Amino acid sequence: MDVYVNEEELSGYPGKRIKRMSLGKSSESIYDNPMIHSLEPDRIGPARSVAGDVRKGSRRAAVVCLLCLLLMIGLITLSCLFSKGNTEWKMKMAQLQTSYKNLTKEQDQLQTSYNNLVEERDQLQSSYNFLNEAQVQLHKGAADMTKKIQDLQTKLQEHYPQHGWTYFSGSLYYISSTEKTWEESRLDCQQRGADLVIINSKEEQDFVRRFQKLLWIGLTDRETEGTWKWVDGTLLTTSYWAPREPNGHIFHRHEDCAEIQNYKAEKSWNDISCYGKKFWICEKTLPP
Repeated sequence: MDVYVNEEELSGYPGKRIKRMSLGKSSESIYDNPMIHSLEPDRIGPARSVAGDVRKGSRRAAVVCLLCLLLMIGLITLSCLFSKGNTEWKMKMAQLQTSYKNLTKEQDQLQTSYNNLVEERDQLQSSYNFLNEAQVQLHKGAADMTKKIQDLQTKLQEHYPQHGWTYFSGSLYYISSTEKTWEESRLDCQQRGADLVIINSKEEQDFVRRFQKLLWIGLTDRETEGTWKWVDGTLLTTSYWAPREPNGHIFHRHEDCAEIQNYKAEKSWNDISCYGKKFWICEKTLPP
């Protein structure tokens, strides 16, 4: 049996001719020939190579698709992140712009407040300077007035004693040398530009007592029995009545005028009839 083999195809080298092999009439099976057996793998090899190439190409395509997909996902993610970051950046910029405007507004308000405070300070300084100057002038005026008062008091003390007046604590006092009724005594004081004495303090009470005379004072309850008033209409508040005085209303006697009776005692006042005759003391209050 003759078999033809293409050596070019088997060997992979071109130019090889086909050899004819004579197998003869051997009883040996064709498949027992080693040459024949060597042909079988060569027929299967190229098919396997093509299938492997296809699989490799598929894997490469899958990898490329996967990479493209990942790249697309990455790009989308970056785009989203950029968009989100851009939005947040815009929001932050808007917030910063708003904060800047607010700060600028507050700065303007603070500047206005500062200017107002400076203006008020200047006004207060001007007022202080004016008041300080006025205070200096007042002190100077008060000093001048005090000196004038002292000079006037000195002149009064030098002048009035020559006419029977005595100066004490801002007032002039005249002690009579004759005796009259309470009403007549008051009239004499009024003619001298004064009135019967009003005793307002212990010092004045002691001053009046030192003349050591029974003296009418400017105190009476002729308007309302038991309600004692001074000649200027003020109610009696501080009194120096002798013990058990006044007592005219107890014995229903018309003892409506007050006198200095026991001048040796601090509490020396006595109520007595206004028609008796006694010495009197006038008081002329000097202007402040």
